[in-house]
Amino acid sequence: MHPYLTCQLDKTSLYIDVGNTAVKWLFDGRYQSVKVTKFSPALLPEAKQVFVSCVGDASVLSVVKNAIFVESQPNFKTFKSAYENADELGVDRFLSMIAVIDQQPNQTRLVIDAGSALTFDLVLADGRHRGGLIMPGLGKLRRSFDKFCTESQQLHNHKLADNTSDAWTCGTGQMFTSVVNAQIEHYLDEFGDLVVVLSGGDSKLLALRLSHVVRLQPNLVLEGLSIYAQTLTA
Repeated sequence: MHPYLTCQLDKTSLYIDVGNTAVKWLFDGRYQSVKVTKFSPALLPEAKQVFVSCVGDASVLSVVKNAIFVESQPNFKTFKSAYENADELGVDRFLSMIAVIDQQPNQTRLVIDAGSALTFDLVLADGRHRGGLIMPGLGKLRRSFDKFCTESQQLHNHKLADNTSDAWTCGTGQMFTSVVNAQIEHYLDEFGDLVVVLSGGDSKLLALRLSHVVRLQPNLVLEGLSIYAQTLTA
């Protein structure tokens, strides 16, 4: 079992996270991930129950029978959504927050997802969600100008470049890293005991470039999904 997954995992259930870039799943304590473009339902193991978090194309699971697609809730245990319309909160963000609340109790948490979108959510020690931010992810940022478009996922240390391609790659990388550092610093100033949890497809590279200590949990949505699903089967 994953060291941060504190709930008792139902080994007969399959948990699936359909994102914009990748499809991930958790079954019998094991995590798997493939790009959406290479995903096939045939890759999935057979399971008695299937629970899904989907912010991408739900049709990729059209042949999966009896799949339960979860939705964001205004309240879950100590969690209280800041959104006036709770269903507008992305289910991936909702599940990430309930996972972090379970794993890091009684602490103020900044939950960062560095995926197709870059998102920030602040959750107080009592479980109240203060709100969040949504920004372009690294991939979206680097494809924002057709003239300079690149699929590079690298985050370089050097600050200046001597050609346009590297200037764009380095510039967007520094922009991406700087905004994450700035958000962490802002909330560290306000909450000295802040726990920063980082997830998402670009999280491993990003963690190496940040100026602050973060807890790296790339499968946070699946961990939250497994916690939430227990209430549906109880």
